[in-house]
Amino acid sequence: MDAKTLTALEESIAHWERIRDGKEAERIKNGYRQQRQVERMKSGISYPKLYVLVSGGKDSLSTAQVLHEAGKLEACVALETGISTPDWKEFVIKVCADRGWPLEFYSTDYTYEQFVLKYGFPGPSKHSWAMRYLKGRAIRAFRRARPYGILASGVRSDESTIRAGSVRPVGQWEGAPILAPIFDWTTAETWEFFRDRGFERAPAYSTLQISGDCLCGAYAREDEPESVKYWYPGIWKRFEALKEAVKDKFPKRCDWGCGWKNKAPAKKGAEAMVCVECAPRDLFEETTQ
Repeated sequence: MDAKTLTALEESIAHWERIRDGKEAERIKNGYRQQRQVERMKSGISYPKLYVLVSGGKDSLSTAQVLHEAGKLEACVALETGISTPDWKEFVIKVCADRGWPLEFYSTDYTYEQFVLKYGFPGPSKHSWAMRYLKGRAIRAFRRARPYGILASGVRSDESTIRAGSVRPVGQWEGAPILAPIFDWTTAETWEFFRDRGFERAPAYSTLQISGDCLCGAYAREDEPESVKYWYPGIWKRFEALKEAVKDKFPKRCDWGCGWKNKAPAKKGAEAMVCVECAPRDLFEETTQ
């Protein structure tokens, strides 16, 4: 293991030990179910093996690689939101197979169509709602299958100036504890590690500048609807059909990606840990690396 990987693990282990020793327990405790998770974490003797949330981006794949090199990768976990680009799942399967990483998929039981018909297309203010329905329910499926599993996120404090103050190295969401092994890495350091290990990003980065795991549209850029329409016409037809269905009920939320004119609130805490890319995104910095 090289020095950078070792440093990342040492920093994350320090966070884990603070949890184990009870110094951080109150920060993530929220009721009986959450307290049980804290107690399970406190009872750990050493840094645990983790299930890494993978989206296909540089942060999640770098996190998986760090833990793999440290012998702390239990498996990769991909969340199927039902609204990904058609090339996303195949890409994730290939990357994990090439690296010999176990991979588990967990799906929401609530469709994107159901969400839009109920609430309209999500903008920034409704991102947390969409996330609970699309990714939160998938996390619950993970919890049912792996009740003692601990997740790892690729979230970093340096990744977005907008949300730098809201992300955390330790958290929990939907009852699942989450650690961030590369929390203190800079964007430049992450790119260097990502490329040094021979990774390529998901195909959707060349078309939308995102991994493509979730096209909820809550933080879509102004030009993103045209890009989706051009590159993914099948998905765009779904959006157009939904527009016709909700335009009378939600006249201000009947267009996919309609929230770009609104001020984007920073995602908070575990929300940022699970939905790393959905932004606010520093995309133009990222695409020039």
